[in-house]
Amino acid sequence: MEVLRPIEVARIGELKILQNVRLIHRTDINPIYSKENLRVQFTITGEIKGAITCYLCLDGHELTPTERNYIFPLFVESMNILIGRQISLDDDLSKFRVKLSAPRLNMNSLEVNTALRVMTQKYDLELEDIQFCVLTEYSLEALS
Repeated sequence: MEVLRPIEVARIGELKILQNVRLIHRTDINPIYSKENLRVQFTITGEIKGAITCYLCLDGHELTPTERNYIFPLFVESMNILIGRQISLDDDLSKFRVKLSAPRLNMNSLEVNTALRVMTQKYDLELEDIQFCVLTEYSLEALS
């Protein structure tokens, strides 16, 4: 009988995505609550099954539609790079054959509270002089 076991994911400390875009991992003891966010989800199949959901928290930021259209593709690309790096650099994950789906975008905000979630990581997405909170939520299992 095949048994699924949860997979933990290592954190990336700092990752330069593009010329003026960086992702910086931050440790935050306090729970994070976001009412206004955009999210992208990736599905993982193969020897590991599950999903990774990434939230770009826009709470407290007044953005025009033009600014959102500029920031969101950078966010999606950053998450694609971050997840690829985590899969390839993580000692446990790199041993498995996995397939990452294309990103599924959702522009409807969903309330996110990290106090109620397991395996959530917090990053700061720096774009020139603006900083956004990014949350990544992993739900991965491997056959043992």
